[in-house]
Amino acid sequence: MKSVLYALVLSAFLVGCKSTKQPTPPPSVGSLLNAAHFTQVELSDPELFTLPADEQKRFLDYFTKRQGGDFRDDQILYHYLEKKLTNFNYFSATLNAQQTLQGHQGNCISLAILTHAYAQLAGLQTGFQAVSSEPVYSKQNNIVYVSGHFRTKVYAPLNEDDNYLVPPGTVIDYFPARGSFYSGRAELKDLISRYYSNLAAKALALQQFDLSYSYILKANEYTPNAASLYNLAAVLHRQSGDLAGAKHIYQTAMQYGFSDTNLLHNYAVLAEQLNDQVLAEQLNSQLAMLEQDPFELLATAINARNNGKLYRAKQQLEDAIALAPYLSEPYIELAIISYQQGNEQSSKEWLEKAIEIENKDEKLALYHAKLFALKDQQ
Repeated sequence: MKSVLYALVLSAFLVGCKSTKQPTPPPSVGSLLNAAHFTQVELSDPELFTLPADEQKRFLDYFTKRQGGDFRDDQILYHYLEKKLTNFNYFSATLNAQQTLQGHQGNCISLAILTHAYAQLAGLQTGFQAVSSEPVYSKQNNIVYVSGHFRTKVYAPLNEDDNYLVPPGTVIDYFPARGSFYSGRAELKDLISRYYSNLAAKALALQQFDLSYSYILKANEYTPNAASLYNLAAVLHRQSGDLAGAKHIYQTAMQYGFSDTNLLHNYAVLAEQLNDQVLAEQLNSQLAMLEQDPFELLATAINARNNGKLYRAKQQLEDAIALAPYLSEPYIELAIISYQQGNEQSSKEWLEKAIEIENKDEKLALYHAKLFALKDQQ
């Protein structure tokens, strides 16, 4: 997430004193929500980081028996989780620590919450890293999603005289994606906010607008100025019929320099819905100028293709391939564009390239099916 605060600082020396005018802070997401349009729902306390008593004892017994041995405390925690989560099922639901443990499933946010719960028991500090990884782009009910991924760093215990430029620790990433790109540090408040944001997004997908509104307010308590939260709030207003409210949120976010790929994509969707082609072109130009990793290039290329801008899409896909030639998705997108342009032979060649580098069975099956369909037409 990139954010820029434009601050004007005026300094004057009067009678040996310095006076400074502080910049106006950006409005919180919560203050921009149209409260008259929604009814707040009372939310129960999920006790995010609480583990069952028997599991707490089991872990602490394991942990204390191994302290002082061949492994640091953070490494002991890692080995415990590695054994505990064997055959863990990656599942899209966002769960608290106890639900994740009992169901043996959850997404990366769920697992970061679980890791922090164990680290708390062991008295270890944690940090979090935001990572961009596939799947990057999806579009459901006219909402554009660009994925994010969290991984956890459990820090090694340090003595007072220890001095490290980068504190030692263990990075725990349950689903390391091939070609993941580090995109920034995150704090515990970011993790908790993402938990509530995910629940808000789920409620929004189910058109439970009041519940989504309530979860956004809860996330706002932790990250009132997160670009992703401005975007989610704006999408909620658009989906619930308040287009003016959605535009106001987007305008405010961008006025204060809050913009990311997801926000710009969805603002462009709103601009199209408002038939504001000038604004849509402006936003698409900004998307093209963003400093992008291969996944973001893929997302902007798909957006360009959906809007009929095939030449721009091809350029962005070629840039993505230059940065990450091991990703199959850009080749698939080039196959789609070639097919749309009536070049079935080129489409077949791009599909073959995607099959050559892809190693996930479910994707391979899909790519083979597309290739066979093309061959049958020839």
